[in-house]
Amino acid sequence: MAPKGKHVQGWTVVELMLVVAVLAILGSTGVPAMQRFVEQHRVVAASNMMVAHLNFARNEAITRRTFVAACPSPDSQQCSGNRWDRGWIVFLDPNRAGQPGSEDDILRVVAGNDRLLMHSGGRFRVRYQPLGGAYGTNLTIRVCGRSGRATPSSVVVSNPGRARVERDIDDLDCA
Repeated sequence: MAPKGKHVQGWTVVELMLVVAVLAILGSTGVPAMQRFVEQHRVVAASNMMVAHLNFARNEAITRRTFVAACPSPDSQQCSGNRWDRGWIVFLDPNRAGQPGSEDDILRVVAGNDRLLMHSGGRFRVRYQPLGGAYGTNLTIRVCGRSGRATPSSVVVSNPGRARVERDIDDLDCA
C-alpha cells in the first residue's frame, strides 16, 4: 500500500495484457505486408541491377570496340546454365568463345542471391557487338521472389541491345 498522499504509477496486469493483445493483432497483420514489401523491393532492385550491368556490358563493347558478354556464373569464372540468381559475370569476348579467356577478361562479377529466382529461357548469355547490338533472339530473364509474395518482373534485351524491365509478367513464368 502506498503512503498517504502519494500516487503509485504503473500498469495493472489487465492493462498490460490489453497492450500485448493489441500489439499481437497489429503484428499479425503488419508482418506479412512487410515481408511482401521487402520481397518486392528485392525483385525490383535485382531487375534494376541486372539492367545496369547489361548497360555496362553494352557500353564497354562500344567503348572498347570489341565483343563483351554477360552470362550466369555460379563460380565467378566460367559461364554455366541459365540461372542468373546464382551470380553472373560480364567479360571481354573478342574471339566470341562464350567464356572468359583469362581472369583479366572478366570486367564484373555479381554474387548470387538465394532469396530470388532469376532464370532465362533459350539464350544463356548476352553478347554485345562492337556497335552495341545484341544479335540473336530477344533474351528474357525472369526475376521472381522465392516465396511468391512479390510481383515478378523480367529483364528483356532486344536485338539492338537495349535492356529494359517489364513489370507485367505472368506468375507462371517463375516456375
